[in-house]
Amino acid sequence: MGSIPQACPPGTCHAYQNVAFDTASEIVEHVSGQAYADAARQRLFAPLGMTSATVGRAGLQSAPSWARPHRYRKTPTTVQEAYYRVPAAGGVNSSIRDLNRWMLAQMGAAPAVLSAADLDALHQTRVLTPPRGGRAAGDPTDQAYGLGWRSFTFDGHHLVGHRGSVDGYVSLILFDPAEKSGIVMLWNANTFQPARLEYEFFDSLYGLPFTDRLRLDD
Repeated sequence: MGSIPQACPPGTCHAYQNVAFDTASEIVEHVSGQAYADAARQRLFAPLGMTSATVGRAGLQSAPSWARPHRYRKTPTTVQEAYYRVPAAGGVNSSIRDLNRWMLAQMGAAPAVLSAADLDALHQTRVLTPPRGGRAAGDPTDQAYGLGWRSFTFDGHHLVGHRGSVDGYVSLILFDPAEKSGIVMLWNANTFQPARLEYEFFDSLYGLPFTDRLRLDD
């Protein structure tokens, strides 16, 4: 292990890890005295009108309509219980409408639930996140991490967002706090190719020349 090169000195950069991220659920339960799912529903989902959002596999599978997970775009798979053991990292279920409500709240549309001070604390850049595998032309720069949110610079604009995935599902949210505009996406296959669409959205928003980021012909 001692011979493995470091990506950066300890304490100077960040790499995502589900178990560490899920410490948030234990903190919430300790401070509130509530189960994480109950606290999330009472303090966030209900006040924001996120009527389809739930925590736990039962909440997903009991929904009137839910997309079944797939591997490699077309092979059906099953919902793994293991992801719900880390609920703050991979245990929340949502519709695209409710994910949009969550994005609007992150842009300041629900100050009674998430105040400006809350959002500043959440989105504040705290540690660098060097890209793995290098950057491609047109990719965002100045990648960093706050409290559960990534931040980027894209064509001189500050963006905030995050992606998430479990076997058979991927989600993303990315927005410009100054422009009050962003994109949310959900799809039920474990491919990241659709995620390239987020930057086509911002190319269009900022009036940049079209770049075929999806590369569907590939």
